[in-house]
Amino acid sequence: MSQPQPEQQKQSLVEDLSALTGRAFKELDATRYELKEKEQRLTIIANESMEKIKELSGINHDLQGKVGFLLDISASLNKKNDELIRANLDLEKQKFHYDQMTQDLKSKLDHVLAKEKELSMQRDFLAKQVDEKTQDLIRAEKFTVIGELAARLAHDLRNPLSIVKNTMDIMRAKPAMRIDEKLQHFGRFDRAIQRMTHQIDDVLNFVKRSDLMLQQTSLLSIIDGAIGNTLIPIGVKISKPSTDVQINCDSRKLEAVFSNMLSNAIQSMDENGEVKIRIIDLSYSVQIEIEDTGSGISPEIQSKIFDPLFTTRQTGTGLGLSICKSIVEQHGGTLSVKSPPTVFTIRLPKNITPKYEVSNPNTV
Repeated sequence: MSQPQPEQQKQSLVEDLSALTGRAFKELDATRYELKEKEQRLTIIANESMEKIKELSGINHDLQGKVGFLLDISASLNKKNDELIRANLDLEKQKFHYDQMTQDLKSKLDHVLAKEKELSMQRDFLAKQVDEKTQDLIRAEKFTVIGELAARLAHDLRNPLSIVKNTMDIMRAKPAMRIDEKLQHFGRFDRAIQRMTHQIDDVLNFVKRSDLMLQQTSLLSIIDGAIGNTLIPIGVKISKPSTDVQINCDSRKLEAVFSNMLSNAIQSMDENGEVKIRIIDLSYSVQIEIEDTGSGISPEIQSKIFDPLFTTRQTGTGLGLSICKSIVEQHGGTLSVKSPPTVFTIRLPKNITPKYEVSNPNTV
């Protein structure tokens, strides 16, 4: 077999190289394309990595801030914990101190309770003694009042009794006395008896107890009755009210009140002057004012004139105004005075309620 020619070998080698070079370029192009794709993927991955790194950097910054905040809180908590430990130690000391104080207080309280018990026994003993002494004083006061009242009554009765005795002696000495002289002496008898009766009635009215006999009555008619039963001197003028009011009352007792006050007013004026009586309608109540033109009542006496047995006159029991005040209060009203000019003011309910019907032991 013949050997290939050099020219043919050369051509064959060129073709082999050309084919190898073509494959190499193809493989190079494929590798370049693959590298480009990998480069793009690496670029995307790098970009995503950068975003993640940025995000992680922000998170890391936030975490650093939070960690710093937590460190601050931890330091503050440690400080607070130290303070609490010190406070707890102080509380332990205070507790120990308070326990001692509690024991001391308990001991003192026991002592106080013992003293209180002792004082309670002493108080009961003293209260019993005070009650006994009070009862003794009340009894002594009652005897004093009774003695003063008896002495006053005896003094007041002695003068009219002397008049009666002297008049009887005169009449016995003149058996053939003229009629006009006898009438004159009988008049002295009558005045003396009326005076004694008035004194005795005052005392009985002060100690006697009776209930109210209530009925609807004209107030003006009661005042007229009081004026009719009072001795009015020539020099005294009585100005009666122009109005009238119907009230539920005990007319007999109120008439006694008005009679007593009229007599006092007349005596205060030395039987010469004017007594003004006014009635003021106050819807549910009525006000009666009795004013006189006398010299008036001094402020020192005004607070005492309603006291039992108090009087500024030589005669009289000193019970009149006290009885008047009791009767008015028994009707649920009030009695007051102001001066000068002297004005006694009585205020009464028009329709007395049942609770006022229970009388005071010292009223009529």
